[in-house]
Amino acid sequence: MSHSRIYQITSEPVAPGKLITEDDFCEHWFLGSVADYVNDDVNRLDDCKWLSKRLENVVIFDAPDSFAVLSGGKEIYFAKAYKEFVAARQKTMALGLAEFSSGQGFSELVSIMSDAYNEEFGFYVAKGDSDEFEIVTMDEFVRFAEIGCRYYISGILDYHY
Repeated sequence: MSHSRIYQITSEPVAPGKLITEDDFCEHWFLGSVADYVNDDVNRLDDCKWLSKRLENVVIFDAPDSFAVLSGGKEIYFAKAYKEFVAARQKTMALGLAEFSSGQGFSELVSIMSDAYNEEFGFYVAKGDSDEFEIVTMDEFVRFAEIGCRYYISGILDYHY
């Protein structure tokens, strides 16, 4: 099992009293569905660097905790996953009705395609403040982020899966 992060990312700065905390996850679907536990024990500077490395050439940071998605950044972000998705899709097309009917070979390939499209155990984004937020994968956040919009990193949480 491993650790990853939940980044609270919004298009407007979040007030200090509205940062997400581990308490916001006590009865949240994320706990038990994806994560074993969520905690506040993080190093903000290191975690912003971790995110920056993950989003290299995808976004431009104008401060350690704010960025904008670059034109063409989404394609850079998804290039490797797309190749994996296409390779698995091509393999499924080579399987016949017998394999489809029995599930033999399809389950693994569909899982590869699903993970390539939307990584379940990677970074997550909490969109909103502690009163009302939505949790999405980083893949989903990047896919629907506005090019050039300035985004702010507010709270950061560790999660274990």
